[in-house]
Amino acid sequence: MASSRSVHLAYQTPALVSNAMGKLEVGDVAIARFGEGMELLHGFDEEPFTDAAGAKTLGVFRFEQRVTNVLDMVETSLEVLESARERRATGSASAGELWQLEIIISDGICQDHERLRQVLRRQRVMIVFIIIDPLHSTSTSGQGQTQDTSAVQNSIVSMNQVAYTTINGRMELQVERCLDSFPFDYYVVLQSVEALPEVMTSGEQAL
Repeated sequence: MASSRSVHLAYQTPALVSNAMGKLEVGDVAIARFGEGMELLHGFDEEPFTDAAGAKTLGVFRFEQRVTNVLDMVETSLEVLESARERRATGSASAGELWQLEIIISDGICQDHERLRQVLRRQRVMIVFIIIDPLHSTSTSGQGQTQDTSAVQNSIVSMNQVAYTTINGRMELQVERCLDSFPFDYYVVLQSVEALPEVMTSGEQAL
């Protein structure tokens, strides 16, 4: 995240999302950070997620890890959600019908797409992936403001990936956009945090 110049967006986005969830009274809120592994910072069984708790939680984020293991994070977070569902089930007859929402905020770069698709088939958990993209970055030149070339290259929209596939019995190298095989059904590429409320309520994929 730090190398993609998205840190300031990454700080703003969880603050906006968690604040919106609180105002909508969606229920219990948990916050975690992830890189090589996932760390739960505010659990479902803790005190309500107030502004003070939010400020304390967001203060822990550093965006310094060099590895982002999205698969491990998804598997671990689904276990946390399942545990929360089981606790709720002990006190409510309708807990079995409970739908849970998970919002992932990251730069969208992930491996193990096929394995992720298998894990994501779990029911009653909707996962929305907010991709923080650096394409908005600009620099000033003698002719005015221009888009930063390195930001464009680092944009998830521009990134390609290569893979070997078997075609007519022969192995061939295929190049495709990273987003063409993105394993999450519900995602949005966010280049401006001001647009987040609109895209979150639209229910659409956006680029």
